[in-house]
Amino acid sequence: MSLGPLLLFALVACSGPDTAATAPSSSPPEPPRPGRLMPSANPYTADGPAMTTDYGAPGTPHAEIMYKLQQQVLNQAGSPAHTSVTCDKKFLTGNVTARCTVKFDDLAVPMDVTVSIADQYMTWSAVASVGVLSRSNVGFLWNSEAANNNARPGTAMCDAAMPDQAVFPFGATPFYCWYTTELGTVVEKQVSVDRRGITFENA
Repeated sequence: MSLGPLLLFALVACSGPDTAATAPSSSPPEPPRPGRLMPSANPYTADGPAMTTDYGAPGTPHAEIMYKLQQQVLNQAGSPAHTSVTCDKKFLTGNVTARCTVKFDDLAVPMDVTVSIADQYMTWSAVASVGVLSRSNVGFLWNSEAANNNARPGTAMCDAAMPDQAVFPFGATPFYCWYTTELGTVVEKQVSVDRRGITFENA
């Protein structure tokens, strides 16, 4: 009896398709929490507060400071708002330390302001410990970061619980954003608020 046909049959039976080579690649891990797509349009370019001042005529040192306090908050927030400001002292002359509050729509941003005015020369500084988180600004910045790091289109998301606008102490907030790269890796970062605006820190 010839073994040729039997051997050929055995080789054919053992040479089926390579299932490991044809199996689909595993999906990237899902983000750790519900999210929503973030807006991609730049929400705002700061060009000044809605109200120049609540004190003094425009052009006076006091009015200039009040204007700049509002501008400082608008720049930090990166989002449009109606603004106004009140201080517990007026900056007339000499050295003054005052507590001022900038209203950003319905949000309050308190500041400690130090001013020195003499012979029409003025120096001043304003220190805040809280900043505005605007979801529209976070979305614009996060989409920009995702696009610059080869994210898949439509994968830039942030926590669904992120408010449209809120005040937070400078530092990390409870919110995260994430996107998926072209390689399928999920990149997640924590949203932080600081004096310059919004930053994203590694989770």
